[in-house]
Amino acid sequence: MSEETKYTMADTEEVFDSYDDAVEYVNAEEIIYYNTAMEYLSEHDWTLKDSLGLAKDFGFEMENLSSETLATIHYQDFLIQSIEQV
Repeated sequence: MSEETKYTMADTEEVFDSYDDAVEYVNAEEIIYYNTAMEYLSEHDWTLKDSLGLAKDFGFEMENLSSETLATIHYQDFLIQSIEQV
């Protein structure tokens, strides 16, 4: 009897039945409110190099970016990179 593959990621205790379920969870995560976004960015990407690079990769235009968008993009990327099988 083989066990089903399960997935987990940083910042959550959740266990997901599939990689796609984990990605769906990540896509629902967002950082809202200016202060929260600025705090996150100052701790994780104070130069904004990573966040702006990700935004460019996703096709965002500078006029449409906010601190919340940059923080969310960075956080979602971090979560996706942390998905692992358990």
